[in-house]
Amino acid sequence: MIAAVRRGVAAEAVRTGGLRSVLLLGAVPAGVLLPLLITAVIAYVAERIAGLDSSRISVSAATTSNSVYWIITFTVVVGALVAAYAQATSMRGAAGDVDRYLYRRSWTSPLARWLFYGLVTAAACAVLVAAVMAVLPAVFPLVYSDVDLFSATGLRFLITVPIYAFFACGLGVGLAGLIGHPAGALAALLAWVFVMEEAVIFAPNGTRIQAFMPFLNGVWGTGQDLVISPPWGVNGALAWFAGICAAVFGLGLAAVAARRRPGRAAAEQPA
Repeated sequence: MIAAVRRGVAAEAVRTGGLRSVLLLGAVPAGVLLPLLITAVIAYVAERIAGLDSSRISVSAATTSNSVYWIITFTVVVGALVAAYAQATSMRGAAGDVDRYLYRRSWTSPLARWLFYGLVTAAACAVLVAAVMAVLPAVFPLVYSDVDLFSATGLRFLITVPIYAFFACGLGVGLAGLIGHPAGALAALLAWVFVMEEAVIFAPNGTRIQAFMPFLNGVWGTGQDLVISPPWGVNGALAWFAGICAAVFGLGLAAVAARRRPGRAAAEQPA
């Protein structure tokens, strides 16, 4: 069982390798370069404004708890999107046939994808969080002098952002298993993160409902400042997010297993 999952992880690494891979052409620009660029541009503009001798415009000093927001927002979500895309594409056409042939148990390849993309995204987040919190106060001291990697908040980011990223990838794989279509899985995940969780506040008792939204709880659980009031502390919020991700992943496994039933798989193959 463990050997099969290890082979699945290695196979996914080969599948996403090369100069035309989804990791290199999609995840790196959107999940690594973009958040770094946005962070650098905002820091540069804020530093220039802080250096002006003017009483009409000013900026407030940034805190550690707001220093890695764009990494939490973009890197994690892009990792989940790539994981969802990989799972959805592996279930269709020739790739689906290969998947059924290589893995006798239906849960092996989804678990391998969660581990592969989850660990890659978690590692990327850890490196980016450490780099951003180390560079900002050194390069932009007027605004970011209070940012401290080795503070309690900084160390919490270094631990919890990779955890948040890892479970987000599991949710992406599970959601793709449920939906079974690449475009549908990506659209559902993006709508969930950037539309539903923000728009729910306009519903009756929206503030209370929003306190239970999984991604907002996950972000809050990392230590990032957010205006939400979950009925638990930051550790509980991260555990709530992890639990929902595990539940969605479990539902996705059930859906994948159902699609493998004799007759069902043949009927679902695209013409």
